[in-house]
Amino acid sequence: MTDKSKTNFWYQLGIQRRVVWALVMRELITRFGREGIGVIWLVVEPAMFIVGVMVIFSAIDAPRDGVSMAEYLAVSYPTLLLWRTTSGRVAKALDANRALLHYNPIRPIDLLYARIVLEFAGAIASFFILYLVFVSLGICRWPNDVLLMTLGYLMVAWFSFGFVMILGALSELSETIERVSHIILYLMLPFTGVFMPAHLVPAQYRDALMLTPLINCVEMFHAGYFGDRMETYYSVPYAMAMNLVLTFAGLVLANHAIRRVKL
Repeated sequence: MTDKSKTNFWYQLGIQRRVVWALVMRELITRFGREGIGVIWLVVEPAMFIVGVMVIFSAIDAPRDGVSMAEYLAVSYPTLLLWRTTSGRVAKALDANRALLHYNPIRPIDLLYARIVLEFAGAIASFFILYLVFVSLGICRWPNDVLLMTLGYLMVAWFSFGFVMILGALSELSETIERVSHIILYLMLPFTGVFMPAHLVPAQYRDALMLTPLINCVEMFHAGYFGDRMETYYSVPYAMAMNLVLTFAGLVLANHAIRRVKL
């Protein structure tokens, strides 16, 4: 193979894809091992969170607007796992895997991508499997608009990618951010639309709340699932614009963190 072909974009992309996949497989074995149910924990762990939250809140709150608390959380809480769980896994990923950077094909950014891919895969798989189970049990219904629901979920995943990259990069740059990251994640909960949909927020506060890009993405997801059963508020152009800003900021900060780790 000529030197020119090795600098081809698609050739380099193919190398990065294989490197990220290899890192994902390594992370699977390192984290879950080969004994017991092994890598199935990747799906079981987030599923346990979803079911646990459903059971607890269903016991302390009554249905609203014809939507049970169990149904609402079954299709809302999984969106939270995309950014909340992944943030904890990506923090200090570069520093913890510094030894792997001695292998020439592995770039620092691949370490971040691998952990994000792994966490997203587990969260998405657990949601998809549980959703089918909940539909069969009568807890959930089939979505009102599958395309809109899917696009909303992808928007949440896009937001999560940018947010996780920012928090992961900042954790590499500052010990303080690593220490307070859990506090940041908890303080974000009221602004996610997971535990309280936008239509329950008083009108005088709703406009300020909708400045948060995440709640726009979650409300779009709700609109696809609930349809006319729930009033929703969201702006697709605003959510896309903010997700672009978050993604750009995350990549810039990650590049800065990578240079610091190399030094």
